[in-house]
Amino acid sequence: MRIFISWIAKSLIAVAAALGLQAAQAQGLLFTPGSINFSNTAAGSVSAAQSVTVEYQGPTPFVLNVSSVTPPANSAFTVVDSSCAAGPYPQFTPCTISFTFTAPAAAGPVTDAFRFEVDNLGTQSITLNGSSDGATPQSITFNSTPPSPAPVGGSYDIAATGGESGEPVVFSIDPSAAAICSVTGNTVSFLSVGTCVVNANQAGNGAYFAAPQKQQSFAVTAAPTANPGTPEPVPALGAWAAVLLSSLVAVAMVLVQTRRRVQPA
Repeated sequence: MRIFISWIAKSLIAVAAALGLQAAQAQGLLFTPGSINFSNTAAGSVSAAQSVTVEYQGPTPFVLNVSSVTPPANSAFTVVDSSCAAGPYPQFTPCTISFTFTAPAAAGPVTDAFRFEVDNLGTQSITLNGSSDGATPQSITFNSTPPSPAPVGGSYDIAATGGESGEPVVFSIDPSAAAICSVTGNTVSFLSVGTCVVNANQAGNGAYFAAPQKQQSFAVTAAPTANPGTPEPVPALGAWAAVLLSSLVAVAMVLVQTRRRVQPA
């Protein structure tokens, strides 16, 4: 009887130990806080870091084993500091992970997780939530008017104003007009007759979308021919005849007077 009672007691102890282990395993990792929330954040800006403490609080001497850790896949969430890694997690030995949130250009919520693969318990996660106010659109306005005419061999200083991102407006020649004109900086040079098309682009950043491309087009004309000078007008036929008749009359009068002087008295 005593042997039977002893066997029962040992069995109960074994069952209790097994149940204790299962309870510890079922509890798994404790995350404090259980999730990270980044409130509405201006697009492109980076939030202050927030931290989570990770700890196993199961009974001694049991140790929880973490086979792998997986950071968030979404680049909006960044792990800036972490002492948590794969391996054994002894009781009451915490580690810490710190996150920041970079709000994307698209407005709306963003969700991801930091995952722990725990032996016999599967995946346990720290939930990460963020929200972006969204980027601001911007546009380009041309501030200069191309010359008219725009002859081959000439040039033109083009100017445009972009949005508030602070990024410069960059000019380029549209491929359709590569043989007609060229641009260096903001100076457009006229190469041949045709239609010159200049593209203007402005990049965005986290807080501003890239501006839609704007175009300015104008006609390039042939270079003017050299001026040969102004020829003297050719006298009309009547004027020539009058000059000739006057000359002949003057000569005849001279001859008559000369003849009279030479005749004897």
